[in-house]
Amino acid sequence: MSEHIKITVVMNDEKLNAQKDGEPVGKMMLTQESALTLMPLLLGNGLMDGSFCGGRGDCGRCVVQFLKGAPLPTGLERSRLEPEELRQGYRLACVTRPKADCTIRVVETAQAETPIVTDMNLVSANINLDSQQKNLSCYIIAVDLGTTTIAMQLRDAETGAVADTYCEMNPQRKYGTDVLARIQAAVDGQGEELRRLVCGVILRGLGQFAKNLLKRADEGTLLDGSSHVNENGNAGKILCMCIAGNTAMEHLLLGLDVSSLGRAPFVPVEKGLQNITAARLFEGMEEQPEGLHMADGGAFFDMPVYVAPCMSAFVGGDIVAGLYALGLFAAKASEVREKSKKVRHAALLIDLGTNGEMAITDGQRMVVTATAAGPAFEGDGTMLGTDRIALTAQLLRRGILDETGLLEEPYFTEGVRIEGAKEVPVAGRQIKNECYFKQKDIRSLQMAKAAVRAGVEILWEEMGRPGIEKVFLAGGFGYYLDVEAAVAVGLLPAHMRGRVEAAGNTSLAGAYELGRDLCGNRLDAASLEERTCLAESINLAEMEQFELLYLKYMNLGEN
Repeated sequence: MSEHIKITVVMNDEKLNAQKDGEPVGKMMLTQESALTLMPLLLGNGLMDGSFCGGRGDCGRCVVQFLKGAPLPTGLERSRLEPEELRQGYRLACVTRPKADCTIRVVETAQAETPIVTDMNLVSANINLDSQQKNLSCYIIAVDLGTTTIAMQLRDAETGAVADTYCEMNPQRKYGTDVLARIQAAVDGQGEELRRLVCGVILRGLGQFAKNLLKRADEGTLLDGSSHVNENGNAGKILCMCIAGNTAMEHLLLGLDVSSLGRAPFVPVEKGLQNITAARLFEGMEEQPEGLHMADGGAFFDMPVYVAPCMSAFVGGDIVAGLYALGLFAAKASEVREKSKKVRHAALLIDLGTNGEMAITDGQRMVVTATAAGPAFEGDGTMLGTDRIALTAQLLRRGILDETGLLEEPYFTEGVRIEGAKEVPVAGRQIKNECYFKQKDIRSLQMAKAAVRAGVEILWEEMGRPGIEKVFLAGGFGYYLDVEAAVAVGLLPAHMRGRVEAAGNTSLAGAYELGRDLCGNRLDAASLEERTCLAESINLAEMEQFELLYLKYMNLGEN
């Protein structure tokens, strides 16, 4: 049994790490076993937001400074932190294991705010935004359950007009920014906590919707400004809620076993559409929004809740929702004809984040896949992922970066200073890494873009190399991406130039449309599942050409 040690954490009421006359303003005295890292101790006491890389030491955002009793740095810390930082006692909480009593302060690292995109640029023809009906007050609640962010909208059931929006960072990120880290956390016994964290976000969103609907009822107004309060004295009734997320996020939300998603052959426990009630979804949660009225007069916990079906372990309900919103779902299985050798036009949907999820369809056949992209497209404390693409394209154009991804000196050693960036003071030091685009950042981007580009190529080949009529880029990354920069670095092939459109939050838009059509009996659940099962899912790891294409597209440049 390991020895217990005393750990003093420097803090104060307003902000961690404040000092007065050289002495700490406040302290927290903690104890833990010497065999453990600092991370669980800091998480358990609310002193750190989360283990954003799942405790692998990749993100470098769990920095602490040892004021007394610093342990020797690990090899990983020597590669992540500068020698001067190590001498000053800086360590990574996820890997450092203090062996004796010590005093630490938690370092607050700067992080760029992640924009949460709720816009949908391509509105389905099924949504009548020009409706002039004055007396409609029924709503659909749509939820985009993302790994990084959660977005909710209250939308008019008939017109699609947005009545209210609620967004929040996914609090599950304290257990890791990627799904594999969260799957491991669930396997290690944190599954119920992960479920409750997301349910809490959804309940807070519902609370905001209820508050604003009650306010609207008091004012006696509808979205279009007309004066109307329905027979129950409220300004809105809820028909249903529909949630779309990747397979792992949906499993965690529903409390399903996720262990099979983290190991071969990667089979989900459940792929089909889930039709449950709010009582089932929020089981064990004490909160209940007041002011949400069901269209059938029932209580809040009777509200129908749909969770979008998945296609595979890595292509989830968010892609199904996006395809539905864009009108790209393949025909029913009974209507699919024999594969034709004739070249047909096809449409491609790409959703880039920590995972790259892709689907291609020619209207008859649909092929889907996913590839791990890592954090490169998510960005860091200085730049968004789209900024990285733009800067890389600029460096290529200026000749500072070659096609193999090597920076010329002195940039190879020092990195490229980001124009307009400011050095960020952290615990009395200036964070140099926050202001420079370094060789390691370029390598990370190369690996991510090579994996995605190889996936796109394989989908295209599998479909029979059809002419690409349209490429839809979904989510926040696609919304802000400079398409010309993406072509310049080789993320997208040159033959797709001029055919790419940023589609916005297709998951959120699709959640609305699925909820509307399911609860309005415009879409049969069995038909939806038939279309979903029709999609052919490719495991890139099993494709012989994936590795060859991956290595080929590691190089930068238009092709």
